[in-house]
Amino acid sequence: MSLRQGENPLGGRRKKSALRPAALLILIAAAVASYPHLAARSVPAMDGEQADVVFVLTGGENRIPAGIRALKDGKGKELYILGARAGGKIERILPGRKELTAEDLRRLHMEEWSENTLENAFAAKGLVAERNFRKVILVTSDYHMPRAFFAFRAILPSEVDIAASPVRSEWRGGGAFPRTLRLFITESVKYWGYRLFLWSV
Repeated sequence: MSLRQGENPLGGRRKKSALRPAALLILIAAAVASYPHLAARSVPAMDGEQADVVFVLTGGENRIPAGIRALKDGKGKELYILGARAGGKIERILPGRKELTAEDLRRLHMEEWSENTLENAFAAKGLVAERNFRKVILVTSDYHMPRAFFAFRAILPSEVDIAASPVRSEWRGGGAFPRTLRLFITESVKYWGYRLFLWSV
């Protein structure tokens, strides 16, 4: 084998060896980020049996309309919008309020003190105990569902059945895909943070 002047026969091997740990770290990071969303595919979905309550978590587009649709379709007997903020006006929070009947409004409630997913779960725990709910439907965005379902399952009593109703993210439109991808990655980090926090308490 002939070598050019100044050529190092080990240079190529060293570069390949240096790339292997980096590639391994990338694979590990991808697996850790993907796990919550892959695991969320196995959470219980809505079935034909009517739930006692539909819990909608505020903070994402189309969540409240999806919750209202579940209420009007008879999926749940009551609807609670968690994290509606104190003093929030029903006209601002509920798009399409004119479509709601007086009976719909009687079964619709707003919880105002919780400000994040963990507080939403504790607020739901109080409502479950107060109203003796035994079957609930959880409505939130698809990227948020892994963390939300984990928090609710960890905090609500084990005898309470939780069915997930994820709201599909909008992938179309300019800039939608990068934004949604960023949300999925951010939620993965928060999911592992929740696991560590709830494991330690």
